[in-house]
Amino acid sequence: MRNVIVSLALSAALAVSLTATRGQAAAPLSVRLSSPQGAGPGRVRVDATIAGLDPDLHPTIQQSLVLGLRTRQGKPFPVIGPRMPYVVDLPAGAVRVGGVVVDEFAPLPPLEDNTAISFAVTVRQGGEVATATVTDLLLLPTVIVPGYLNDFWGGKVDVGAVTALEARGFRTTGPSPTLFWFGYPSRTLSLDTAARELAAYVRTTVLPATYATRINLVTFSLGGLVARWNMASQPGWDRLVNRFVMIAVPNEGSVLSYVDGWYPLGGLARTPAARTLLPTFPFWRSNPSAEWTTPPGSANTVLNELNTHPLPASVRAYVFYGDFPQRGAAPGTLVGVTGALPQADVSYGPGDGIVLAASALGLPINGSPGVPGLAERLALKVDLGPTHHQSLFAASGPRVADALLDRRIGDTTDTVGAHEVQSRIPTAIDSPQDGPDGGFLEPAFQEGNP
Repeated sequence: MRNVIVSLALSAALAVSLTATRGQAAAPLSVRLSSPQGAGPGRVRVDATIAGLDPDLHPTIQQSLVLGLRTRQGKPFPVIGPRMPYVVDLPAGAVRVGGVVVDEFAPLPPLEDNTAISFAVTVRQGGEVATATVTDLLLLPTVIVPGYLNDFWGGKVDVGAVTALEARGFRTTGPSPTLFWFGYPSRTLSLDTAARELAAYVRTTVLPATYATRINLVTFSLGGLVARWNMASQPGWDRLVNRFVMIAVPNEGSVLSYVDGWYPLGGLARTPAARTLLPTFPFWRSNPSAEWTTPPGSANTVLNELNTHPLPASVRAYVFYGDFPQRGAAPGTLVGVTGALPQADVSYGPGDGIVLAASALGLPINGSPGVPGLAERLALKVDLGPTHHQSLFAASGPRVADALLDRRIGDTTDTVGAHEVQSRIPTAIDSPQDGPDGGFLEPAFQEGNP
């Protein structure tokens, strides 16, 4: 009985919508489909636009749907007009046209990964047949977690960092957003507190707005440590995260955080989060013949604790890092300090000017063990070349998008060389620049420096 009512209603709508076309010259039958658009959590809209309809020939339309590995062929029903607004409702297991259910299928559970969708229609009238197909990906929600001082300019979203993702289909607005920006007050929160706020944001904002049980994380600098803390401590986060992108994340800290504490950076060098950025590897020695060690009062107990927790086996982790030539004659990124500050010699290694490439990758530094639970679990390592730390976020955008969409990424590398060059501390450290591009934005306060 229900099918009869639906058929009569659609036939009546067709007669009304096509009355004005009677008597006009017939155009060839054709159909085109719009790109799939989110219409709400778990709902996808595709509009079919048909030309050349002749109601006297009783045109019919039939849709087919492929969701991941599932295929569903609907039954033909009368065309209701030249524009057919389809909505595929995944949780309800229904295909609707103008609010009327025209097909039903087994409901699709909330997404655990990107899921391919293919929607096709076939229109028939008399001896004519027209078909159209569109394909797309239903994307997992992706949360961007920026770095230290992301709140320096009022917590504004880094437009450059999201442009490439939006160009690949991620959406920050609309009824079905798939890209979220987690801004947090990094100057006042400790690492564990920031991590708890991230967990609350995902629980109360991200998941209710999407139809998924897993998320992707794109993290920059300190943001990667915030995300790692949750994967190590928050119940369920070992299964919640699908892809984990780390861009210039100081997984073993940064020597610049130690050096910055000697210079007039005010409160920026004395925040709980800033102290989390002190090196976990030995980075100081009294003279060139001494062994590398950690100076008194500069132990990073928080990051050392975090590094005892391996990345969950179910998480696909990707690292992006840079190799930026420092100002003047300095050939890289601080890897060690020899002697007493401020009159000290420094050693350099490959890195982005703030974070060593080896720190981003979790590799051994100055005889440290590295981060074994991270280094051997990386699915991809990408050297972005001579790009400074503060520019890596935006520069990595296209390749990050490729990683999130499981597309082939170009240049990769598996290892980072370890070289040292002795030099005096560059003049720039004596008068660091202000602002997000100054290069000295991840300080940490330490006590009892040699």
